[in-house]
Amino acid sequence: MKLSISIPAHNEENYIGKALESMPEDVEIVVVCNGCTDNTFKVVNAFSKEKNIKIFNLPEKGVSKARNYGAKMASGEKLVFMDADIVAGDGLLKSIAESEYTIGTCLVKPDVNKFVPKILMHLKNLVHRFGTCSGVIFCTKEIFDKVGGFDETLELGEDGKFLRAAKKIGKYGVVKKHAINSMRRFEKAGYRHICLFWVKRFFHPKEKRYEVIR
Repeated sequence: MKLSISIPAHNEENYIGKALESMPEDVEIVVVCNGCTDNTFKVVNAFSKEKNIKIFNLPEKGVSKARNYGAKMASGEKLVFMDADIVAGDGLLKSIAESEYTIGTCLVKPDVNKFVPKILMHLKNLVHRFGTCSGVIFCTKEIFDKVGGFDETLELGEDGKFLRAAKKIGKYGVVKKHAINSMRRFEKAGYRHICLFWVKRFFHPKEKRYEVIR
């Protein structure tokens, strides 16, 4: 099954190169630069000589809008939505392509070899069955269209909302391969700060502020 990888990228010049390097040559990559004020577009464009990349520029920020636009421009039968700082682990995309699931995510591990990040990512893997993701969501184009894409009014929680809606109409599963999750937010802002943010978010789900950390 042909895959299209949709990557929203807002000021990701320092991270997206590693993500693109982890992609095989036989997948379509759709990068949507949204509201960038750095060299993200130039970095991605440099990879277009060796990868099958479609690259677009949107003037305004908005991860959901960028994901939806990427899906619109994709030609694959199965869509994979990945954050720009996610590295595809060995066999991940092949497993997604061959998976019987029409909606799902994957396992995750941190990009730093430290005890606390490993525990956090292990806990994250345990709650995937409840409709959370690892920075990676995949689905068929049919499922995407039925759900209506990602909610463009949300800055936070748009991925979980989409995943839970898609689970109701598709066959959900977790591919037993890993995405390598960037721990940059934790490393730069502090683990306590980020964990407290998500605890607050749990009790106040209408919280819309989301600090950009680059």
